[in-house]
Amino acid sequence: MLPASISERNLVGGDEQRMSLRKMPFISSVKMAKIDGSYVIPTSLYYEGSKPRIGTEARDKCPSPDLLVEDFKIELGTVDPDESPRRTQANSPRRTTLGLAKDFFDASLEKINQWLEAQDLALPTRILIAEPLALAGTNTASEAWLSNYRKAVRKALYGKFQEIDFMPEPFAVFQYYRYGLRHWTVAEHKKHVALVLDFGGGTFDVCVVETTKTGDISGSGTNSRPLAAKSIQIGGFAINRLIAEDLLFPALGARVEKSEVRKALTFFYANKNADEEFLDTVSEKQRAFFKNIKAYLQAVERAKLSICKSIASWNISADLSGVLPYALSVPTDPFNSNTQLASVRLDAARLRSIFERQIWSEKLRNAVQNTIERGRAEISGQEITVVLLSGGSSNIRWLKPLIERDLRASLGDAQVVELSEDFQEVVAKGLATECARRFFNEGQGDFGGVTYNRLCLLLRPDEGEVERRRYRPTDETLKKKFAEGHELEEAILLPAASSLRGLIDQPLRWKVRLSKPPKHALHYYFMRSSFDHEDLDSRHNIVDTRAQTPSGTQFQQSIEVELTVHENGTALPRFIYGRDDRREGTVVDGRPFYMDMTVVGPETKGETYLGFDFGTSTSACSFVSSRDIQIIEQRGRQAEWRDLAELVTELPYPAAAALARFMSETDEKHRVHRGRSAVEAMLTLAAYVTICDHCVHNALSSSYLKGLQHRSAGPLWGLLKAALQNSPRRWAFAAPLLRIMEGGTVQQIDTWISEIANVKHDRKSNIDYVTFLSILGNHLSKIFANARFGVFESVTAKRFAAGQFRGLFRSLTGSSRTFINVIEYEGTVSFSDAEVFVIDQKNGAALPLSPLYWWGLAPSHNSEPDLYEFDTTRGDDFLYRSIQAGDELRVSGGGEFSEIHSQLRRMKEKDRPVKLIEGLILSTGEGS
Repeated sequence: MLPASISERNLVGGDEQRMSLRKMPFISSVKMAKIDGSYVIPTSLYYEGSKPRIGTEARDKCPSPDLLVEDFKIELGTVDPDESPRRTQANSPRRTTLGLAKDFFDASLEKINQWLEAQDLALPTRILIAEPLALAGTNTASEAWLSNYRKAVRKALYGKFQEIDFMPEPFAVFQYYRYGLRHWTVAEHKKHVALVLDFGGGTFDVCVVETTKTGDISGSGTNSRPLAAKSIQIGGFAINRLIAEDLLFPALGARVEKSEVRKALTFFYANKNADEEFLDTVSEKQRAFFKNIKAYLQAVERAKLSICKSIASWNISADLSGVLPYALSVPTDPFNSNTQLASVRLDAARLRSIFERQIWSEKLRNAVQNTIERGRAEISGQEITVVLLSGGSSNIRWLKPLIERDLRASLGDAQVVELSEDFQEVVAKGLATECARRFFNEGQGDFGGVTYNRLCLLLRPDEGEVERRRYRPTDETLKKKFAEGHELEEAILLPAASSLRGLIDQPLRWKVRLSKPPKHALHYYFMRSSFDHEDLDSRHNIVDTRAQTPSGTQFQQSIEVELTVHENGTALPRFIYGRDDRREGTVVDGRPFYMDMTVVGPETKGETYLGFDFGTSTSACSFVSSRDIQIIEQRGRQAEWRDLAELVTELPYPAAAALARFMSETDEKHRVHRGRSAVEAMLTLAAYVTICDHCVHNALSSSYLKGLQHRSAGPLWGLLKAALQNSPRRWAFAAPLLRIMEGGTVQQIDTWISEIANVKHDRKSNIDYVTFLSILGNHLSKIFANARFGVFESVTAKRFAAGQFRGLFRSLTGSSRTFINVIEYEGTVSFSDAEVFVIDQKNGAALPLSPLYWWGLAPSHNSEPDLYEFDTTRGDDFLYRSIQAGDELRVSGGGEFSEIHSQLRRMKEKDRPVKLIEGLILSTGEGS
């Protein structure tokens, strides 16, 4: 039984199925844990003395770039944590990679628990950690990477949870799209084959997921059918390195040997988070190199993010000359602690060239193509129907057009789905989805204890040819589970998506007949979805491939292959010769290897879950409890809750953020407070847009803002009604709000506004906040169906065109502060990046909303700018409040913001004319 909000019940009509993104109440109601005011934090550490600081706090407090620890996640799997060296000094703040991970988890969980306690929420008893797929590689370290990684994370979290489980990141992505966004291409009632790409800071994961005819995931029970999965070690940090080297070598001084720099870079990448004890063992030149390159790489990361946030068109052939380049200071002699710096500009075209040639063409394209080809062998000629993207590096949105350009022959008519929001919360919310499904399935998830590649075995007796033979299961359990009704193909031991529940620690046996017995040795190659034994990326047993045959061994016509799989994914192979009813035969052990499979977790129903997306570059957490899930299930059956879920992504930020807080609240008492705040946020936006629009033509005859002393429901509603009823019907933007005055709507809102006043005075009230917010939100959304709320930025004089300017308009839409949608601007106005506007892109018009709204008035405590709205009058001063954190900012006549004070004071005395700015050229760019 699945909860209604994440099952099929809510999608019944053709119109709903055709919604490009139909966000359901579950995803909008998922509680994303805040750490220092942010939902997504850098996976960074800084040691202030012996105290570890994490995330944005680490970056803010770190006095020097070389002291910041980052990009350590992948290293967790490179060594066995049971064998890794311990720190040599008892009070040393810098530790092993396992120690770094433990410090990051400890500090993160401490802050998360503080946030949960402040919300009156129970602390989680179970944690679900996102993990990459098993890394393909050509050495012993990569063979055991996933096993080492899981073991290290368990050690870092020891004693903190009743249950620690893992879920591959691309599977969490699928859960997000399938049950959260409910994109119609994977949510409607028919069979789908999805290609999932998760492109993060350290890895690129790609796999195929197949669903049943009814749209649910196929496999035994609720197990998934993930196929042909692959992970390669390429991500955002690798992109930074390529950019850095592309700019560094041309800038090197004439006396600096490039070969020495290359050697030093290799040494640096291998020891990038070295502690002081290690650095004391290297030369002064190497110490200087570490310091210079670390600072330089962090500057490259800022440059990459800045440029990507400024690109309006991600068409692979778009003209990017209008995107402002980023000036970088490049060390001309990185071995010198006092190196001179060369000023080098990174522009968008150069970034695109690096991404297309060195990331896509050389790394990603083949990984995707190989996965598609492997997947085809499992899905019997079916076509991939949809491509799902996720991961922070997918915000470099050339990925989609490159897939469509280079892989269209392999993908056919498959739709490449791309979010209009930031990708960084997708995995954490996908983990929450999985946790909710486990609650309703008595602890059993969709992806527990399942392989995600075919396990193939190629054998070569003695020095003969490598043979591809058919394996016949010999034990009844194996026959029933994997060979019912059909015979496995040659060389395949286990098909992809094999569920190993109930088979852990049990010997699995097959018989195979070779062309001749291995009298001297048997060469064996365990492969992941490949029949080419020389394909090292696909081979499980890299180092040891030879099993020596003991002297005197007797043989039958067939030999037996035995495989015992342990809970941690370790597979122990054995080869048995000459066994029959009378003889035990000769047993030869092969080298253990690690299966491509998910963890076989305990199937127990939990009450509270934490979904932890522990990423290489950034991390995020979600929280769900049994009470939340049941409440959200009830909401999922109600059309108004589904409507609100859509509005969270459609409305401008000041309304959407408050609505999202209401959606995520399940406590009844707190929900009343959140409901009132959301009503006030929507009324504020409606009133402020209406007043400014009114002042375009009618300002000389009114003073509506004069009586607004405080931004509360009653005064705001009174102001909005008066402006809509008394103004001539010449509106640039506010006309859709006139319908709120029709029929019985205005009387119903009058009643609810009176009830809100009762709440504030502790009197009984009866307010249907869901319906109230739905009415307000839908009227607001009609304004912004053809308009956008946001800010102009990076506006500069256009070259060779006097009086002409160009820049960007950033749309502030949705509940998150990460706003990725931008529009290119050209015109005769040089806009400030602090003023807020509503724009009509089609007609090239902009309505100023400042001084009622301002962007980035004060530095945020976590380095992210925020929107401020006029809140209240206090004496001769005005107070603004930030949308996200609710911080107050006092604006006085003689202070830093005296000009803002003067503007607002004049506006409150009497409505002043507002100039509608027209003649703007606003475009999303070619092919966007």
